[in-house]
Amino acid sequence: MRTSTRWGIVLPVAFVLIAGCVSVVRAQPVETAVPADARIQRLVALHILLGAPDGDLELERQVNGGEFVVLLERVLQQPESTPQSIGTPSEGGEANGWIRAYAWTRHMWDRVLDVRTQIRHVWFGLRYKPAEGSGWGVQRSHWMFTSLRDAYLDHGLIDLAFQPKRRMSGSEGINMLLTAAGFGGEVAAMQAQMNDPVGDEALRVVCRQHGLDNVMDYAGKPLSRRGAALLAWRLLAERSGSD
Repeated sequence: MRTSTRWGIVLPVAFVLIAGCVSVVRAQPVETAVPADARIQRLVALHILLGAPDGDLELERQVNGGEFVVLLERVLQQPESTPQSIGTPSEGGEANGWIRAYAWTRHMWDRVLDVRTQIRHVWFGLRYKPAEGSGWGVQRSHWMFTSLRDAYLDHGLIDLAFQPKRRMSGSEGINMLLTAAGFGGEVAAMQAQMNDPVGDEALRVVCRQHGLDNVMDYAGKPLSRRGAALLAWRLLAERSGSD
């Protein structure tokens, strides 16, 4: 147990130190003037946004938290753009040594995260038996359940206190979008630094840092299904590196 704890501390620290020495640049997609209808049609074509049996997408209705989680989870299931391979050069040199160490550490840390995720899934299955439903007041047969479970166990978008049937605000949607995009830690750090635990200024700073300024148009307002769909489209563009 002591050895496992030591590795649990060393790997993240090594990852941070090495990543600081190796410059890894990822192109950030920029905001575009793609019409909203075209974005929504793309989500429909990818079966991310679904409507009622009669085809009505109910875009003007205020979205609830569970619906938005489902949208984000469907986006996260889409193939992500392939990042540039770091490689492991065979030639000598201090720089190449750092690159090899970084690649090895990142691979090992990914394996640790995979094992941790598997353990969390086993724990969740043991804690919430099929007959007992889940921690969000929905049964396992409910259409939201799988997305809620994955959002909790795999992506850290929600906790067990999340209320999937509560209406969602734009600020909550932006916060969840940033978490899904991998920027949730930055939001938490900025909130602490700015002493802004419930306001929108921390969200604004992080959005500006990553070229997501336009999503702040939804802050402080009720979030409609149209707005939720466009936030989901923004996550899709972020992950695919496209317009």
